[in-house]
This record gives sequence, C-alpha cells and structure tokens, in this order.
Amino acid sequence: MPSIYLFRLKAIKTAQGALFESGTSREEFLTTVIESKPSEELREGYVWHVGNVLNVGDDGLLFAAGRTTKKSKELYDEETGDFTQVDDEESPFTYVYFDKKFSVLAIEPKSKLSPTVKGIANSLEKLFNQQALVHDYGAKIEISEIWDPEDFLKQIRGAYSVVGFTVEFSKPNPFDVEADFHKPMEQYIEATGGQKGKTIVQGDDLDRNSIEKVTRSVASTGNDASARIRHKEGQRPVTRHLRGDPVSIAFDEEERQEPKGLMERVREAYARIRGQDKT
Repeated sequence: MPSIYLFRLKAIKTAQGALFESGTSREEFLTTVIESKPSEELREGYVWHVGNVLNVGDDGLLFAAGRTTKKSKELYDEETGDFTQVDDEESPFTYVYFDKKFSVLAIEPKSKLSPTVKGIANSLEKLFNQQALVHDYGAKIEISEIWDPEDFLKQIRGAYSVVGFTVEFSKPNPFDVEADFHKPMEQYIEATGGQKGKTIVQGDDLDRNSIEKVTRSVASTGNDASARIRHKEGQRPVTRHLRGDPVSIAFDEEERQEPKGLMERVREAYARIRGQDKT
C-alpha cells in the first residue's frame, strides 16, 4: 500500500530580504513558486522539474516532481547487423500535495528518484532555492520532516517525573504555532538576527500539559524537542527525543484518483499532530 509523508514547507526571510514587504503573503509566494514549474540542473546530468500543477479545492495544489537524466543505451540494429549506442532520457516522477493554509507538503516516495522520501524533499528544496523568483524576494526555502509526536508524548505522560525539557526553534514561518511560548521565541530569533535557537527548562517535575502544547507546536514546524524523564522514583533520568518517526498516511490506489480526499486526509493528520479539531 503506498504512503505519503508530511513535510513543512517554509519560506524564511533573509536578513536583507524584501519578502512580504510588498504585501505578498507566504501562501501566495509559495503558491507562485510551485505554479512557475521550476526546472534546474542540480548536478551534472540530473535536471529536476515541477510540473502537472493542479488546483485541489480552494486551498490545495497537486503537482508532479521528478528529474530527467540522460543515459546511454546499447542496441542491436536488425537491418544493419550492427550494435549501436544511442543517448536516451529517463524522467521518473512522483506526486506531491501542498496544503496552502498550513504550508504542509505530502510527498509520495519513489525509489527511482531517491532511496528515501527525505532525499526527494532535499532535491525540491534545492530546486526552489535556485529560482530567481526566490532570490528576488530575498527568501530561503526550507523543507523539514514533520515528526509524529505521539510516542514521545506517551513516554512523557507515563514518566514518574519530567526533570528537563529542551526545545529547538527557527525563524518564524508557520501559520499555526503555540502562541504563549513558541511564537515569542521565534520572534526573538528574528529580532536578534539568529537562524536557530534552543530553550532548556529544568525542574523537579515539569507540567505535562504545557510540554504537550509546545511539543505539538514544535513537531508541526519540523523542529526537534527532547525531555529528561525518570521512569521510576530514584532512577537516573534518561533523554528521549521527539525526532524519530515522520508522519505518514497510507492510502490505496483508488484514493490516488481522488486528490480532494487525500488532501483532506493530510489536513486531518496535521490536525491530529496539533491536537486540534480540523478546521
């Protein structure tokens, strides 16, 4: 059964960037980048493309991503009785879903493109960042895996005590982050001109509900978190990381013909990560 994997598509404003100063939203900017159908030779003989861009409802896009490679074929010519060598092209591709509202990508793996779906995401990131449109807007594109927080949170809920919690942050981009703690930290990074940051909280037993809220927010942005937990009284603390299993959605071949249905499942999966009802 095929699956799609969730990633966060980020448009980060560079220090000298003019991104969004003209009133263009991140949603509009990222949509324009995809709809421009970029094409670029990322390494010699490997040209990556975006194509087949389709609207899925009001807030979604479906597009194909792939690469063209030139390869030499050895053939036998029946008429001349000779062997020949000819150049040929191969263009494997896969499908990618983009939710405009929350800037989420769902990528279907394709072994002919990369052994891992993360490899496909990395190539897309390079492709987008080499476009003049992105440079002109003073932006940088980042594509990060969205980690499934459930196992991490299960360990925190079941722990005897949580004595430490560490959260990584990056520049602001996502539209949906925890407002009390996560958002101010992102704003602080931007105000100081930083790229990434980390906050560490320690105590005898930290509040699990607060940790869950921040964890779900951090997971949705593609950043990492870790916790120092005791499983039993008197036991030495052990470290557990959020980073582990990316969010995936299994589907059948019939669903492939219904992109609206798959886009809806992407949104439901994202809402589950955030611990929210889908809106």
